[in-house]
Amino acid sequence: MTEPEPPPETHFFQTSQPRELLACVEFAAERADKAAEDHGAWRWLCISMTLAVQNACLCALDTGDEYGTKGMTRTDAREVVRWTKAGRKGPTPLAVREPRIVSPLELLRRTGDPFFLRPPYQLPLNRQINDSFDALVDLRNTFLHFSVDGWTTDLREIPPLIITACNIVRHLAVTQPIYLKRAGRHHRERVAAALDRIAAAMEHYPDLPA
Repeated sequence: MTEPEPPPETHFFQTSQPRELLACVEFAAERADKAAEDHGAWRWLCISMTLAVQNACLCALDTGDEYGTKGMTRTDAREVVRWTKAGRKGPTPLAVREPRIVSPLELLRRTGDPFFLRPPYQLPLNRQINDSFDALVDLRNTFLHFSVDGWTTDLREIPPLIITACNIVRHLAVTQPIYLKRAGRHHRERVAAALDRIAAAMEHYPDLPA
């Protein structure tokens, strides 16, 4: 019996952190455009913007870090550092092949820490940004898990959280992007355009609290 030929390259899905970031914000922009008429769009807007922040943080943190240790759990990072300092002798650590990435909130914290991301690329993190992203992550988690009773959410509370997420991504990917050498052509411009669409939709959402 002959072995089947491997599938052609066109059947493979290949991506990267910058591509994933761009995909997230452009998808979020599409959802934001529909949010006023389609309440279901808010679910995917929250999910995609949370992923966008995660990807923006990883794009920034992993630049110049061969194995991405700045985004790993401390245990995995220590294991990789020990292996590299020993001249990469012995088996490749599992953390190189299957790294455990820290939580979204910890990724955000690290982009605001000059130990992990030097100025001017460092995110100007404050309590308001941290609390808003924390609330967005909570919403994302709620929307990702099935609920027999469904959900009831005041949509007017979401736009400020989305705008904060946009501001995070804007700093890391548009204003002070450290990773552009790894991104495709017009990456910064496309991210900026998507963020502008999202912010405009959120600012014009009806009946926002004053």
